[in-house]
Amino acid sequence: MAHSVITADVQRQRLTSFCYWHVLYWLSYLLVKYTHLAVLVPLQDEATWPYLWIYSLVTLINVLVTGWLGQHELLQQRQLVAQLTRLLWIVIPLWLTMVLLRQYLVMRYASDMVQNVDSVLKYFLAFSLVLLPLAGWLAVFMLIKTNQLHYAALQQQQQLAKQARQARLKVLRYQLNPHFMFNTLNALNALIVQRNGLAAEELIQHISTYLRHSLKNQQDEFIPLQQELDALTAYMAIQQVRFGPRLQLNWQLATPLPKVHFPPLLLQPLAENAIQYSVAERAGDICLQLSLQLLQNQLHITLAQQGANPNAGWPETEQPLNLINLAERLQLLFGNAASLTLSHSSSGFYSQLRIATETLNERST
Repeated sequence: MAHSVITADVQRQRLTSFCYWHVLYWLSYLLVKYTHLAVLVPLQDEATWPYLWIYSLVTLINVLVTGWLGQHELLQQRQLVAQLTRLLWIVIPLWLTMVLLRQYLVMRYASDMVQNVDSVLKYFLAFSLVLLPLAGWLAVFMLIKTNQLHYAALQQQQQLAKQARQARLKVLRYQLNPHFMFNTLNALNALIVQRNGLAAEELIQHISTYLRHSLKNQQDEFIPLQQELDALTAYMAIQQVRFGPRLQLNWQLATPLPKVHFPPLLLQPLAENAIQYSVAERAGDICLQLSLQLLQNQLHITLAQQGANPNAGWPETEQPLNLINLAERLQLLFGNAASLTLSHSSSGFYSQLRIATETLNERST
C-alpha cells in the first residue's frame, strides 16, 4: 500500500512538472508568433487578425494533442530511442495535418503574403512554420523524459544502496556473542544446582528483559535512550549474577536524562568487552563505571574500569570482532558525527562513545 501511494505521488509530480513546461512552451511560442505577425503583416498592407486566429487555432490543436500525448507517454517506461520513435509516428502525421489545415485557412480566410513567390518555396515555408514549434516541443519532451529516466535510475540506485545499508546494519546489530548465552546458561544451571531459586528466578527475568529488547526492535528504528539503558541494566545484572560480588557497577547518568532516540543494542558490545577484559581475565573485585553526559552538543557515554588509561591505545589488529562491527555500524548510522575511543591496558578496559545530539534529535522528531 505504501509503495502504491509513493508511486501515485511520483506520477502526480511528473505530470504536474510536464504540464507546467508544456503550457509554458506553447505560450512562449504564441507570444513570439504574435509579435512576429504584429510586425510583419502590417508591412504587407494586410489585416493581422486573420493570421492571429489561424495560428491560435493551429496552436490550440497542437496544445491539446501534444498535451494528451505527453501525459500518456511520460508515464510509460520506455528507453529514449524507443520513446522518440513512438513519438515520431504520431508527431509526423500531426505535422502534415497541421500544414494542410494552416494552408487551407490562410488561402481561404487571409491574403497570402507570398502569393507571388514560387509555389514550391511557398509550401516549404508552410512546412517549416508548422514543423518548428512541433520539433521544439518534441525536444522539450525528450529533455523531460531524459531527466525522468535519470532521476528514476538515481532513485533506484539510492534505494538499493539503502537496502544494502539496512541489511548490513541488521547483520552487525544481531551478532550476539554466543559466549554470553553459553555463560549465562551455565550461571543459571549453577544456581539451579545450588537450589538458589530466588536468584535463578531473577536471572531468568533479566534474560527475558534483555532478549525481549533484542527481539522487539527488529526494524532498525531508533528507540528512546532510556529503553537502551534498561536493556544494558538487564545485561549488567546478568553479569553480576555470574560474577557475584566481584563485579561492582558505578552508574553516573546525567540528570535529567537527554530526551533523544538511540540505536538499539549499541552499548552491548562495549559492556561485553568491558566484562571480558576487566572482569573475566582478572582476579579480585572490579568496579566498572558507566557515565553518560551531554557536553558541547555531544552525547558522551563512557564505560571503563576505574583507573583505566584512555591514552594507552589499542592496536587495531587486537580489536575484537564485535568492536570492529560496532565501529562499522557507527559509520553507517552517523558518519563523521560519531566517534569511538577504545583502549586496553594494564589498568583495564576503557571505551568512550561520542555522538552529535543533532543526529539523534533528527530521529526524535
